[in-house]
Amino acid sequence: MNKGRVLVVIPSYNSKHGIVKTISGVLKEVPEALIFVVDDSSPDGTPFLIRKKFGDNPRVKLLLRREKAGRGSAVIDGFKKGLLDKEVKYLVEMDADFSHDPKELPGLIAKCKKYDVVVGSRYITGSKIVGWGSRRRIFSKLANIWARLVLGIPITDYTNGYRCYNRKAVEALNSSMIKSKGFAVLSEVAYILYEKDFSFGEVPSVFTYRASYGSSRNFGEVKEAFFTVLKIKLDYIRS
Repeated sequence: MNKGRVLVVIPSYNSKHGIVKTISGVLKEVPEALIFVVDDSSPDGTPFLIRKKFGDNPRVKLLLRREKAGRGSAVIDGFKKGLLDKEVKYLVEMDADFSHDPKELPGLIAKCKKYDVVVGSRYITGSKIVGWGSRRRIFSKLANIWARLVLGIPITDYTNGYRCYNRKAVEALNSSMIKSKGFAVLSEVAYILYEKDFSFGEVPSVFTYRASYGSSRNFGEVKEAFFTVLKIKLDYIRS
């Protein structure tokens, strides 16, 4: 791919233990990628660390927000700024704590040449979840089954924030329409694009829970996403 055609947006909050490894992994696997780290003024020094390690790298940009506003809005803000670069063709979102393996990026991006949106799924052949207990595995699986039952999008994983979108799909998003917060934004964005007839594909993904890294993936947010799915459907029926 040509220079600047892939943008990787990494939402960040208190991510100092994983952010350097994540950025370095992206640069290694997709050397031509642009990286936007959208940080909500992490008090743990994450912004300072990014500037120290990557301040001289023109491919790494730090977008600093004044307060914690959530993962979903951070990704949307990163995408908005990314679209200003007319050379950007594919836009990726991934976690900052190295729970998403950068080695999967080339496959994710390659499949996005065929589909408008490609999801790194934890629930298809070749996938794996590392570090979750049985209760959380069961709840997440049920939440995704419920989301597919209600929303009908032909994917198996609605709550994993490892995705690639083509430019046309991101341009079709109207951020003012997005009502959800936290990880529920993932389901709502997918539903908006599905209703606009964009195509969806999946690739297997190995998800590693990084509890010691202060992961932003909060169990309460995942639980909230379960109940928000029905609201997403009802809101769009009414609109």
